[in-house]
Amino acid sequence: MPRSPEPRRGRIFLLLTAAGSSVRFGGSKKEFAKLGGSTVLRCSLEPFLNLNDLCQVVITCQPGMEDETRKAVGADLADELARRLPLGIRFVPGGSTRQESVAAGLEAMPDSSISAGAAEDAGLEGEFPDEDIVLVHDAARPWASSALVAEVANATRIHGAAIPLSDLADTPKELGDDGFIAAHPERSRIKAAQTPQGFYLAGLKRAHKAARDEGRVCTDDSSLWERFEGRVFAVQGERENRKITFPEDLSNERSDEECEEIGMDMRIGEGWDIHPLVEGRVLVLGGLELDFPKGEAGHSDGDVLWHAAIDAILGAACLGDIGAHFPPGDRKWKDADSSLLASAAAGLARDRGWEIVNLDCTVIIEAPRLGPHREAIRDLMASVLAIPPDRVSVKAKTFEGFGEVGEGRAVEARAVALLRRSSSRGRS
Repeated sequence: MPRSPEPRRGRIFLLLTAAGSSVRFGGSKKEFAKLGGSTVLRCSLEPFLNLNDLCQVVITCQPGMEDETRKAVGADLADELARRLPLGIRFVPGGSTRQESVAAGLEAMPDSSISAGAAEDAGLEGEFPDEDIVLVHDAARPWASSALVAEVANATRIHGAAIPLSDLADTPKELGDDGFIAAHPERSRIKAAQTPQGFYLAGLKRAHKAARDEGRVCTDDSSLWERFEGRVFAVQGERENRKITFPEDLSNERSDEECEEIGMDMRIGEGWDIHPLVEGRVLVLGGLELDFPKGEAGHSDGDVLWHAAIDAILGAACLGDIGAHFPPGDRKWKDADSSLLASAAAGLARDRGWEIVNLDCTVIIEAPRLGPHREAIRDLMASVLAIPPDRVSVKAKTFEGFGEVGEGRAVEARAVALLRRSSSRGRS
């Protein structure tokens, strides 16, 4: 029996299309319009920043507007992506049509494929031999969620191509040439296409080349893929993932005051970590060294509480995880003080326009008892994060003798961070 295809871990490329003339928006670039204190373009980019395998961001722009497009992204974010991503960020002049702009963006990305044998081992047929995928997203869709982005990426890795489809609110009708209704399609079978649309990178390049050779024009990349490469898988789209076309499309955005009232300017992040307890190491929790015969094994000081808290903060700000910023294989982090890493992580979140509302932490350890130390740990953590102590909670639990933690061979920590938009920075 043939194996079911499974997602593979190739690189992810992001192509944001921002080369349109925005005529229906009134002539000004809709991607540069302000949205909640940021720009439409930056908000459209944000949901992709938490993809662990993100390799490169390519943004198509109108010729001669590379500097303005970079400014709309934000120099801070552009510089961060240039440092953090293996192939950085590029601003590429687009063409006179969306199809030409996408083709130009694809040309800025490297070629990539795997051997036929490797494709067979992966359970895929020869049509889709590519490891790398590309997500093509309208830079005027600022409300796509990170969950939708991840779902499209995963489906693309399995099926070769995937796009989100949303349900229609109105009943569709097919109009004839004479002005009379020609057909009454069933609404449940008619959907609206959204972005991001995901494809194997090499396959989409082939499709665009074939379309160019034939002189064929399509309104989206899934149409090209289906004609030249294969079938397209559909995932459920999101009602909120609408595209900005007219100025009034921005008028539905809530005011800052309304956002604060209903929590739309807030984000929650979750962190978890576990470390073995070994002799010859110091037990450090939240920066406080405890008198105990065993300590956490780890590349840094092994402070499991800080590691969980850092992941929670970075996650809420869509900045990846601790390993992305402080790789365990990097010698400069050997035996590093995790309090310094936490301070740096909080700084990254602040630079993106977020402030920490509160941090709730739980340490699971059999011994020593943390009750006498909880206030000291809380105060240290609050000081490092530059927030009041009453915004930090530290709790202690045991595993009642179960598992590695319960047997005293490991310590575990969990953390939840709540972030809100900084009043001085607005939306990042």
